Amino acid sequence: MRGYHRNHGADVSSDIRDIVRRSFFATHGGRSPDDVVIDDTLNEAFVAACLRELPNGAPADLNWTLLSIRKQPPGLGKITTVKRRDNHEEYIHIAEIAARHMEDKHHLTIDQVLCDPAMRQEFDAIAQSISPDVSTYLLRKAALKLRKGRQLPPERFKRIANWRTEVTRHKAKTLIANSELIPRRPGVYLFLDRTGYLYIGEAGNLRGRVEKHLDHSDRKAVARYLWDNGVTDLEIEIHAFCEDSDGNKVTCRKAYEAELIRSRKPSLNIQV
Repeated sequence: MRGYHRNHGADVSSDIRDIVRRSFFATHGGRSPDDVVIDDTLNEAFVAACLRELPNGAPADLNWTLLSIRKQPPGLGKITTVKRRDNHEEYIHIAEIAARHMEDKHHLTIDQVLCDPAMRQEFDAIAQSISPDVSTYLLRKAALKLRKGRQLPPERFKRIANWRTEVTRHKAKTLIANSELIPRRPGVYLFLDRTGYLYIGEAGNLRGRVEKHLDHSDRKAVARYLWDNGVTDLEIEIHAFCEDSDGNKVTCRKAYEAELIRSRKPSLNIQV
């Protein structure tokens, strides 16, 4: 069964689906399938119930099967659920940053990330590094709200680009101290802080371009931000392309950059 959760679930046997269904109804406590996946206590109980009948099952696959059953006929039937009314406004942008980073790095949807315990922990670490006072449950819930509102679509251009992209993310002060962490390769860079995405740009030589911004940016809005705020909260995400890819073409890099700007709406690009 392992590895199945990256697909759509049609190949899972009816016996496995029945076990997952029974385990959900035995443990959900009036909560939705989404909550059973993202609430650690509920998820531990659900997975344990499944493993009693499927000792070789993988938690990621069991969780994905649960979400797949919910979406496919006949579904889970009528579920009486306890409704929570959380206001995610103050931290939903943090959930988007973490979700986008996981998508870029692992090529997974947010549902796939949250189904996998190891991926969930990585998502949590990213989100809580920016907003440590918000619970992991609420940050995960906010990411699901973005997905349900169709606010996390994959960038159209990235779905057809095959440039063997390497994604890394560092504190700006770390890169100032050690610029060798930035590859001398073509790519796109994203500036972000606790408020969300700030600026997205492209370069044929990422190290040289990012160093220029951090030393004395030639973009007025970026320079003003750095003057007013410094680099304490600034992080930089690097999307470095393979050297023999189409990323060496300025037109291709700009298309990639434009698509990221369209979907992530960095505040300083609008001002520049």
